[in-house]
Amino acid sequence: MHGTINISDAAVIALHAAGYLGAGGTAPKPAMEIASALGVSYNHLSKVLQRLTRAGLVKPARGPKGGFALSQAGRAGRLRDFVYAIDGPLEPRDCLLKRRVCGKGGCLFGGFLAETNRRFEAVLEMKAAGAALKVNKRG
Repeated sequence: MHGTINISDAAVIALHAAGYLGAGGTAPKPAMEIASALGVSYNHLSKVLQRLTRAGLVKPARGPKGGFALSQAGRAGRLRDFVYAIDGPLEPRDCLLKRRVCGKGGCLFGGFLAETNRRFEAVLEMKAAGAALKVNKRG
Protein backbone atom coordinates (compact mmCIF):
# COMPACT_ATOMS: atom_id res chain seq x y z
CA MET A 1 0.00 0.00 0.00
CA HIS A 2 0.99 3.55 -0.68
CA GLY A 3 0.55 6.11 2.06
CA THR A 4 -1.28 9.37 2.02
CA ILE A 5 1.19 11.31 4.13
CA ASN A 6 4.76 10.18 4.56
CA ILE A 7 7.14 12.08 6.79
CA SER A 8 10.27 10.61 8.29
CA ASP A 9 11.06 10.12 11.96
CA ALA A 10 13.63 12.89 11.56
CA ALA A 11 10.93 15.30 10.31
CA VAL A 12 8.73 14.40 13.29
CA ILE A 13 11.68 15.11 15.60
CA ALA A 14 12.21 18.43 13.79
CA LEU A 15 8.57 19.40 14.41
CA HIS A 16 8.76 18.49 18.08
CA ALA A 17 12.11 20.26 18.48
CA ALA A 18 10.60 23.38 16.90
CA GLY A 19 7.72 23.13 19.34
CA TYR A 20 10.04 22.73 22.31
CA LEU A 21 12.30 25.58 21.26
CA GLY A 22 9.37 27.84 20.43
CA ALA A 23 7.75 27.29 23.80
CA GLY A 24 11.02 27.88 25.64
CA GLY A 25 11.51 31.51 24.69
CA THR A 26 14.65 32.74 22.98
CA ALA A 27 17.27 31.28 25.32
CA PRO A 28 19.30 28.44 23.76
CA LYS A 29 18.49 24.95 24.98
CA PRO A 30 21.18 22.25 25.16
CA ALA A 31 20.67 19.38 22.73
CA MET A 32 20.79 16.88 25.62
CA GLU A 33 17.93 18.72 27.34
CA ILE A 34 15.86 18.76 24.15
CA ALA A 35 16.50 15.05 23.51
CA SER A 36 15.54 14.19 27.07
CA ALA A 37 12.38 16.32 26.98
CA LEU A 38 11.28 14.81 23.67
CA GLY A 39 12.30 11.26 24.58
CA VAL A 40 14.44 10.85 21.45
CA SER A 41 17.98 9.76 20.75
CA TYR A 42 20.56 12.50 21.32
CA ASN A 43 22.45 11.38 18.21
CA HIS A 44 19.34 11.46 16.01
CA LEU A 45 18.33 14.86 17.39
CA SER A 46 21.83 16.22 16.78
CA LYS A 47 21.63 15.28 13.10
CA VAL A 48 18.21 16.90 12.83
CA LEU A 49 19.44 20.09 14.52
CA GLN A 50 22.40 20.22 12.12
CA ARG A 51 20.03 20.11 9.13
CA LEU A 52 17.73 22.72 10.67
CA THR A 53 20.77 24.92 11.29
CA ARG A 54 21.88 24.58 7.65
CA ALA A 55 18.33 25.52 6.60
CA GLY A 56 18.55 28.65 8.77
CA LEU A 57 15.63 27.66 11.00
CA VAL A 58 17.69 27.04 14.14
CA LYS A 59 20.73 28.90 15.41
CA PRO A 60 23.41 27.25 17.52
CA ALA A 61 25.07 28.99 20.46
CA ARG A 62 28.44 27.84 21.77
CA GLY A 63 29.76 27.94 25.30
CA PRO A 64 28.59 26.83 28.73
CA LYS A 65 25.15 28.38 28.23
CA GLY A 66 25.03 27.23 24.62
CA GLY A 67 22.56 25.10 22.79
CA PHE A 68 19.99 25.74 20.11
CA ALA A 69 17.23 28.29 19.63
CA LEU A 70 14.85 29.11 16.82
CA SER A 71 16.33 31.70 14.47
CA GLN A 72 14.24 34.65 13.31
CA ALA A 73 13.41 32.65 10.19
CA GLY A 74 12.45 29.69 12.37
CA ARG A 75 10.15 31.79 14.56
CA ALA A 76 8.50 33.33 11.51
CA GLY A 77 8.52 30.06 9.57
CA ARG A 78 5.76 27.56 9.15
CA LEU A 79 5.83 23.93 10.22
CA ARG A 80 6.11 23.12 6.52
CA ASP A 81 9.58 24.73 6.51
CA PHE A 82 10.81 22.33 9.18
CA VAL A 83 9.46 19.26 7.39
CA TYR A 84 10.86 20.44 4.04
CA ALA A 85 14.28 21.06 5.62
CA ILE A 86 14.42 17.38 6.54
CA ASP A 87 12.36 15.53 3.92
CA GLY A 88 12.05 17.99 1.06
CA PRO A 89 8.67 18.83 -0.48
CA LEU A 90 5.86 16.42 0.33
CA GLU A 91 3.69 14.78 -2.27
CA PRO A 92 0.26 14.14 -0.76
CA ARG A 93 -1.56 11.24 -2.36
CA ASP A 94 -5.25 10.62 -2.60
CA CYS A 95 -4.97 6.91 -3.27
CA LEU A 96 -3.53 4.14 -1.11
CA LEU A 97 -2.53 2.08 -4.14
CA LYS A 98 0.34 2.71 -6.53
CA ARG A 99 -2.08 2.55 -9.44
CA ARG A 100 -5.72 3.60 -9.29
CA VAL A 101 -8.15 0.73 -9.70
CA CYS A 102 -11.40 2.55 -8.98
CA GLY A 103 -11.77 3.58 -12.62
CA LYS A 104 -14.76 5.78 -13.25
CA GLY A 105 -16.54 4.63 -10.13
CA GLY A 106 -16.21 6.41 -6.82
CA CYS A 107 -13.38 5.59 -4.47
CA LEU A 108 -14.21 3.33 -1.55
CA PHE A 109 -12.78 6.00 0.76
CA GLY A 110 -14.78 8.80 -0.84
CA GLY A 111 -13.29 12.16 0.08
CA PHE A 112 -11.67 10.85 3.26
CA LEU A 113 -8.10 10.80 1.91
CA ALA A 114 -8.43 14.18 0.23
CA GLU A 115 -9.85 15.66 3.44
CA THR A 116 -7.01 14.13 5.47
CA ASN A 117 -4.48 15.72 3.12
CA ARG A 118 -6.24 19.11 3.37
CA ARG A 119 -6.20 18.96 7.16
CA PHE A 120 -2.52 18.01 7.18
CA GLU A 121 -1.73 20.89 4.81
CA ALA A 122 -3.54 23.25 7.20
CA VAL A 123 -1.36 22.04 10.08
CA LEU A 124 1.79 22.53 8.00
CA GLU A 125 0.74 26.15 7.39
CA MET A 126 0.78 26.92 11.12
CA LYS A 127 3.58 29.21 12.25
CA ALA A 128 6.24 27.27 14.10
CA ALA A 129 6.31 29.65 17.07
CA GLY A 130 2.51 29.60 17.45
CA ALA A 131 2.26 25.85 17.02
CA ALA A 132 4.97 25.38 19.61
CA LEU A 133 2.68 26.27 22.48
CA LYS A 134 -0.05 23.95 21.24
CA VAL A 135 2.35 21.03 20.80
CA ASN A 136 3.76 21.32 24.32
CA LYS A 137 0.42 21.92 26.07
CA ARG A 138 -0.92 18.59 24.79
CA GLY A 139 1.78 16.34 25.90
